[in-house]
Amino acid sequence: MRRPLTAPSLPVALALLIVLAGGPAWAVTSQTWRQREKADFEKGEPKGVALTAEGALRLSPRLDPLYESGQPYLWALAQDDRGTIYAGGGNDGTIYRVLPSGKSAVFFRAEEPEVHALAVDGAGNVYAGTGPKGRVYKIAPDGSRVWDYDTGEEYVWALDLDRQGNLYAVTGDEGRLLQIDPLGRGRVHFDSAETHIRSLAMDGEGNLIAGTDGHGLVFRISPKGEGFVLYDAPLNEIVSLALAPDGTIYASAAGESGRGAPRPDRAAPQPPPPAPTPAPPSPEGGPPSPPQPPAQEAQPPSQPPAQPPVEQRVPISMEGKVLAISRDGYAREVWSGSQEAILSLALSRSERLLMGSSVQGRIYALDAEDDVSEVARVSSSQVTFLLALRKKGPAGRPGEAEVAVAGSNFGSVFLLGPGFAGSGTYESRVLDAKSFASWGRASWRADLPKGTGIALGARCGNTEEPDRTWSDWRTIIAEPQGSLLDCPASRFLQWRAELTSGDPARTPVLREVAVTYLPRNLPPEIRKVEVQAPGVAFQKVPSQPGPSQDAKPAGSASDIEGGARKKPRPQSRRGYEPGARTITWQASDPNDDDLVYDVYYRSVEERTWKPIRTRIEEDFTTLDSTAMPDGTYVFRIVGTDAPSNPPGQALITEKLSDHFDVDNTPPRIESLKAQAQGTSVRLTFAATDTFNIIREVAYAVDAGDWILAWPADGLADSREERYELTLAALAPGEHSIVVRATDAAGNVSAGRTVIEVP
Repeated sequence: MRRPLTAPSLPVALALLIVLAGGPAWAVTSQTWRQREKADFEKGEPKGVALTAEGALRLSPRLDPLYESGQPYLWALAQDDRGTIYAGGGNDGTIYRVLPSGKSAVFFRAEEPEVHALAVDGAGNVYAGTGPKGRVYKIAPDGSRVWDYDTGEEYVWALDLDRQGNLYAVTGDEGRLLQIDPLGRGRVHFDSAETHIRSLAMDGEGNLIAGTDGHGLVFRISPKGEGFVLYDAPLNEIVSLALAPDGTIYASAAGESGRGAPRPDRAAPQPPPPAPTPAPPSPEGGPPSPPQPPAQEAQPPSQPPAQPPVEQRVPISMEGKVLAISRDGYAREVWSGSQEAILSLALSRSERLLMGSSVQGRIYALDAEDDVSEVARVSSSQVTFLLALRKKGPAGRPGEAEVAVAGSNFGSVFLLGPGFAGSGTYESRVLDAKSFASWGRASWRADLPKGTGIALGARCGNTEEPDRTWSDWRTIIAEPQGSLLDCPASRFLQWRAELTSGDPARTPVLREVAVTYLPRNLPPEIRKVEVQAPGVAFQKVPSQPGPSQDAKPAGSASDIEGGARKKPRPQSRRGYEPGARTITWQASDPNDDDLVYDVYYRSVEERTWKPIRTRIEEDFTTLDSTAMPDGTYVFRIVGTDAPSNPPGQALITEKLSDHFDVDNTPPRIESLKAQAQGTSVRLTFAATDTFNIIREVAYAVDAGDWILAWPADGLADSREERYELTLAALAPGEHSIVVRATDAAGNVSAGRTVIEVP
């Protein structure tokens, strides 16, 4: 049963934004939903907006879609001296050429279904490494095959060229580095004894840096083929490498936690590939039309039948790390992720390390202070290759793009520029006010360079996920004291920020958003009331200095502020005390309000409740039952959230206990008689009780052991029982016989008689 203490009146107008010193609570006072930390913003959805390492939102670098391949995966990119970009992947072994003008064409089709590696020499010849049945192709600038070389292995994972025109290929499943001369003749340059060599890069001295899959080793291999292990990574696969001008080697590692161990051969460098994205339905409503690639000189091969899209993810036991390895092999960790791996690395022209993620198409950047921030997201699910472009970049592309990005699921190419995008949006996570709330003012803190702007909006509803039942986005007007939200009372709210800039060199920066609201008070709930056994006593233990056990620990992430400080829950100690009777209960409040209780009792034969204790904070009460007449009683617990709510807004709830008995009167032993019959004694008596049944009767002779006695009718089931006993084989002389009776409440009485046995 729940009811307000007085007639309720829900306030509508809210005070201005106030930061209270108290800990988080859901009491019905103004709450502030404040987002200003990196962890807060990470819970939202950015589109064209990046989250900086210090926890602010700004526009992403300019990211332009360049090409959609029609394949589910793109695993390799390369660029020639004229700015033409080549892209290869799977599952049909096609290499695409994207001309400087932006036009695209099918350049070459390999015999194998997957192209994992590409390289271009100074003459414009393209080299491709494939799998399964690892083969290396040399392709002339016109797309004709010059030669192909069968490695004898399953996969060619990466390619690189030296200054003499020799091509180096790393393979699996034998983990070798092959050298192939300009005429297509190959030999083993280095054997790693690992399952796969997965990544390859060349330093300024002509040494090859190779990363393996098996034990996660990073090798430095001299031009003579002499290998030296620079670093033994904590994960079993080195997925990608990038070399900085100062000699630092950046290595992306992936695998299971702990030491790596050789694993079975795999069919691809990433987790198992999902099905291709389904084709859109035809305009006429008939069967789906095949995917249409961008305008190009030749169409890509036809795709497999459409299947539901499946996002590729790192296996559940996987993790990723990015390591910075010095020339002498000292390594430091600059990034780590759980259920996320970095699939590609590249250094921009400003020598900033970019990292392509396996999750949600994220691109991260490492700054000079070793802080990592998300700078962009592509529409593909994974960023499988990053290619640092030559300075001039593809002709006609705005912003002089610095990096080409290959995405998988769906296979696409993007250009990442040095300037900022013209616009972007960020949608916050959904706030759950726990109950209907009146929405107050919203305010924000931002940096707005000339030519930039931020527009905020909000929407609200009563479903956990926004749907068509929610309100439309309502504009939040920028005012110094905050803008009153134009949202109806509801349980959930979400805000959106639109960032714009008319200058690629400038971006607005959103540092903080705060929303005040008043949640509707909800009644407390008493879930369980329990009457303890007679004699059980609870005592209140003085609270110790320190934080409340119900409060959130210091430093815990919370973006809700305001409300009254929640008091620590009183502690108790259990013990035994004759005549004590204790009632305990369990209660909670959906607003996390502080609660106080009134405790009443009455006999089942009475109508008026009698107070025992009022306005107590503890969830138990112990009373002296010896002051209560014998009878059957019931307790009533009344709880209220008044300590946390203003007058007129507090609510109460109550709950009754089960019936319980109070019996303070012990039974009586009556008509106790002993009569000698030879060496035996005939003992007769009656045991009576005014309230409870006789539970147990026993006797003892001359302070000996207690012996149970059964009533004459054979069953102890009433408040009066008669006993007729024969005590055999007593020695001649005087004997003392004591009879003890116990009722159902545990009360005990005794009687005594003395008899002379002849």
